[in-house]
Amino acid sequence: MKAALANDPVIALPGAKSSLWPAAAAIGSIALIWLEVIRHLQNEWSYNPQYSYGWSVPFLVIYMIWRRWPGRPEAVPSTSRRFGVVLVVAGTLLLLPVRFVAEANPDWRLLSWIFALTATALSLDLLYLSGGTPWARYFAFPILFFLVAVPWPTAFEQFVIQDLMRAVTAINVFVLNLLGIPALQQGNVIEVASGLIGVEEACSGVRSLQATFMISLFLGELYSFNVVRRFFLLLLGGLFAFVCNLMRTAILVWVGANHGTKAIHNWHDPAGFTILLLCLAGLWLISLAMRRSAIDIQAPIHRISDLPRLPIFLFIAITGCLLLGEVAVQMWYSSHESSLAQSHWSVHWPRNQDAYQELAIAPETEGILRYNEGGGATWKGEDSRQWVMYFFRWLPGRTAALFVKNHRPDVCLPASGMTMRREESLRLESVNGVRLPVRSYRFEQSGTPLHVLYCYWDARALEDEGSGLMAEDWTPTGRIRAALQGRREVGTQMLEIAVWGYEDDAEAAAALRERLQAIVTSI
Repeated sequence: MKAALANDPVIALPGAKSSLWPAAAAIGSIALIWLEVIRHLQNEWSYNPQYSYGWSVPFLVIYMIWRRWPGRPEAVPSTSRRFGVVLVVAGTLLLLPVRFVAEANPDWRLLSWIFALTATALSLDLLYLSGGTPWARYFAFPILFFLVAVPWPTAFEQFVIQDLMRAVTAINVFVLNLLGIPALQQGNVIEVASGLIGVEEACSGVRSLQATFMISLFLGELYSFNVVRRFFLLLLGGLFAFVCNLMRTAILVWVGANHGTKAIHNWHDPAGFTILLLCLAGLWLISLAMRRSAIDIQAPIHRISDLPRLPIFLFIAITGCLLLGEVAVQMWYSSHESSLAQSHWSVHWPRNQDAYQELAIAPETEGILRYNEGGGATWKGEDSRQWVMYFFRWLPGRTAALFVKNHRPDVCLPASGMTMRREESLRLESVNGVRLPVRSYRFEQSGTPLHVLYCYWDARALEDEGSGLMAEDWTPTGRIRAALQGRREVGTQMLEIAVWGYEDDAEAAAALRERLQAIVTSI
């Protein structure tokens, strides 16, 4: 074995000083790749409370690798070294087109998974080149652990959230009626004598589900559980999160039913903090109960020859590819931004209408949308029909699509107990010299129709009709087309107008179009 290591030009270089450079190349290569992934995920971690725990995951990964390091197996030469190097180069080159498309689509979760899975494969490959198959296998869990910080696919996430919220709502309605408090379920809303209580994502605690999974996996690694125990702890964590947050929601609903919906605000944070501590403490106690006898970890072996090591040229190649790719991406998008439309628009709030009243935006909603300016209002029209309007603006760099896509009328209104009867395809409306991409919807609640006009306007929209429609084209084809045209996000606006009581769809469409002309102003 010593003879084989001595003959390998990378695994064993003579002298401690000469061996530090291959070690730095290995660590630097892995760090550069993961920094690229973290930069892509930072918007989700910073702006989406559901994944704010993501900022802790890289540090936990480093801690787990450091903890495993003393007991690492002996490094052995990789048997397919040339193939491994080819995979590293190919994987790094794959990151370049992904980075190019991601600049125009920072919210596209498919790219997040491609980024993370490619980085995972590259890291395992680099570990294989450094210490052979034993190293790749031994450090696989800490590397794979990073995937818990990658946002779930949107469709799957919405399916889970909506189903769990409905389950939480149904259980709370059952408990309230059991306690003698009359309650009805309308989607994710509970109707009691004091008013309507919405079981939002934050209140239902569904957002803590992913964080609980992360903690369960970390505790399994911390106490060196086997695969069966780790899987069992993961299932218990999910169940524990659901039960604890069901308790949290039950407390808030009970407070709202007995003391009015305004009292919920005073109890929201204390109840959430208490239940979160109970959830974490419960998981920790379960982990202690499952803990096996202490496992001996080998004492640290301070040998330079055991450091990870790679050829210097591989580190230079990875650094060069990522750097040149970033320069090319910025030059491409900068060269296309001069052709963006300069026409902007705003809204004129109809304050002269009867019963005009501004709608306060809940702090929880502000935390989700993170808009720069905007608000809501309600009023009565000339025919005494009730109107509602919301308008929000995001400045460049705020990745508005990250928040708006999951809070459209067809997503939020059904969750509030309404039934969607009709959805029109995207079309362009010419309003006071501005071309706006709009959709129309018809909902019903307790037999009363609600017509909604929704506009998501992107400052990247060009003056021609095709490009205007692409402002809301979130299909894979549309996203790739936006990248090829150099259309990254440079500011967005959202307008939603709704009116109650029109039975005839054509009459409602005409009223909404007339209202749109009166509200939108070109600037």
